[in-house]
Amino acid sequence: MKILYYLTLSCMAWTIAWGTEPGWAGHAGPHFHPRSPIQESLYRADKNVDEAWEVFHQAALSGTLASPAIQTQIERDLHESRLLLVDARQAARGNDTRAVSALTARIEEIAIHIKEKSRRRKP
Repeated sequence: MKILYYLTLSCMAWTIAWGTEPGWAGHAGPHFHPRSPIQESLYRADKNVDEAWEVFHQAALSGTLASPAIQTQIERDLHESRLLLVDARQAARGNDTRAVSALTARIEEIAIHIKEKSRRRKP
């Protein structure tokens, strides 16, 4: 029982030291507050990619995508948006605000197109 107590205390100390909550360590949880405009842009871009994937995934599972060609295009777009997100994170590490802004804007455009294409129904 003592080991569990000490383990809990050490976990709490770690989360206080790193400024995270135990349930959200390393993740953007409900209490996530970006520290800079760059981090906010990355957070929104990540959410856009996740939302686009979810809309596409639901349409693919329900079999309502308009055509196999559209599915292929959406899959390419999802891949591109994920690569752009990696590039945006690298630009953020270099503190390149312009690059982050341009990349996250492109990610948002792609995500909007993915959602629109995913919502098109079979004729």
